[in-house]
Amino acid sequence: MSWPEITQKVVIGSAEPERTLADCAAYGLARRGSRIAPEANAEPIPPAPEDNRAEASARVGAIFSQVMATEDNEMLRECCLALDRANLVVPYRQLPDILAAATARSVVRDAVLPALGSRGRWLAQRRAGWAWAAGQEDLDGPIDIEDALDLSPVQRKARLVAARRQDPARFRAYIAEHWPELRRVEDRKLLIAALAEGLSADDEPILEQALDDRSTNVREEAVALLRRLPGSALSKRAEQRLRDGLLEDTVDLHPDGPYEQEPDRDELRDSPVRRTGSARLKADSASVSPDFWLDWLGPKAPRRLRLSTWGTALLQGVAENLGAANDPVPWLTDLASTISSTALLDALDKLPSPTLARVLIKLAGSWDANELDYFCGLLPSPWHPDVTRVVLERFAELADRGWRVGRPPEALLRRGDLRVLHDHWPRIAARWPVHGAEELVLRLRTELHEEIERSGNP
Repeated sequence: MSWPEITQKVVIGSAEPERTLADCAAYGLARRGSRIAPEANAEPIPPAPEDNRAEASARVGAIFSQVMATEDNEMLRECCLALDRANLVVPYRQLPDILAAATARSVVRDAVLPALGSRGRWLAQRRAGWAWAAGQEDLDGPIDIEDALDLSPVQRKARLVAARRQDPARFRAYIAEHWPELRRVEDRKLLIAALAEGLSADDEPILEQALDDRSTNVREEAVALLRRLPGSALSKRAEQRLRDGLLEDTVDLHPDGPYEQEPDRDELRDSPVRRTGSARLKADSASVSPDFWLDWLGPKAPRRLRLSTWGTALLQGVAENLGAANDPVPWLTDLASTISSTALLDALDKLPSPTLARVLIKLAGSWDANELDYFCGLLPSPWHPDVTRVVLERFAELADRGWRVGRPPEALLRRGDLRVLHDHWPRIAARWPVHGAEELVLRLRTELHEEIERSGNP
């Protein structure tokens, strides 16, 4: 008997109605519900490996969910780093959520990755978009660079960066071999820009070649990368021009120096935009490490540049390459008094995280609320206790901004050192009486650390 036959009996009628209904139920279940799974040749998924670190408690997982809902990258980073320090891993139930969050917010991946554990990495292998966490972004073999150049502009940039990351030597070889054939300016610019990923001295010949490109945009991209290479030929040429063009005792123009003459070919290559006057000094100053001035003019170099006739241009160049200094702190006072606050904050944005804390302690007293708030956004959490105290003192002195009258600064409560914040909470509550939401954040952070400590010491 078949399904059509049994349904016909139901419609027409049968001498054995009970049996007909039973057959109908059986055939209906077989037809509409259960089915025999088809045979498959796919390899079964291997079981998840055991973690060599303990799983954090369910309460930690609940806090993680709340933190991810806030979309605060620094709080999520703090949670993951705290887990890693306690030798714990993310609760397994939260692994899909945190993988999805870190996929969408790449800035937190470096902190999330150590907290995933073996099971997190195993889970990341199950979905292509999570490959960054499994260490398998390039499982499909070498990336075809020519195919990447035919993608849309956004896809092209991402694919070229991935190709560079996958095999830097092969990427360099492709540029060297195909450079004369590349007709589109945007292709040449993106290829040069991709060299920023893992930039090294091996890339200098390619970048020097790009200085002769017919496009100003391509040449500017190459100059920006050469300035980041310590001891590059471009930096040495700029150093020589500065030594020849400036008088050491007054830091004024040498009457017979290169800056009193038309720029030669090397200077035109090293500064793609046609520059005159002080702009030439700024360009060369941006091409050398700030340590060059200390070696040449001595420890008082920042002050001597500031007092020079050409101090503004020279210090603007120093600010552009401040990240190349072994210690940028000695430059801060003279930079702050010479260049605009916007230019200074842009320069500080490029400094490594450990240096930013020292910078804030040095300059916080001279910043207004907007500048201080912007810079606090650059500092990774949790802050050092000394940084927290300085920020608290400065914000307490400043008038509240119009839309936050009576409310404490968000960055202070979300990123400051917990012990300092708890010790000063009566003062914070009195200074900023409208603190309900911020106090909840502080409690959430406190509960997280207390729960992690309990998980690590059951």
